[in-house]
Amino acid sequence: MMDDFILISTETPLISNLNMNENIALIKEVHKHLQIKEAEDIATKYLNKINLSKIGLLRLSQCKPIEIFYVMYIRALMMPEKNLVIVSPFNIIRNVKNMQDVIENLAILNDDKNILIIDTITNESRYKGVRCNMIK
Repeated sequence: MMDDFILISTETPLISNLNMNENIALIKEVHKHLQIKEAEDIATKYLNKINLSKIGLLRLSQCKPIEIFYVMYIRALMMPEKNLVIVSPFNIIRNVKNMQDVIENLAILNDDKNILIIDTITNESRYKGVRCNMIK
């Protein structure tokens, strides 16, 4: 059983008056007491890993749902907990053509977290061909 976990869902939104770098960096600033510049450099490094550095200075309303999802994911990776639970990612992503690309990007970004994706059976077809375990 997972006692300590971070949750990514529609119930854990980003802060709308911060840009994407600030949303990610805030976690390191608060939990690790890093200086703003150092924390934002870490955020930029993570966005660069999946070629999204262009959204770093954008606000929430300027980003696509998939970009918002990745920022939520990176922000969660900044937390000290080892377990990360993603609840119904298609409620956040909404319209993604290739879930395999999303799963690959999650793996590129993840260094040491245990990831659990919880979704409804109605979304099962969206995971076809994706390398992840499906439990029914």
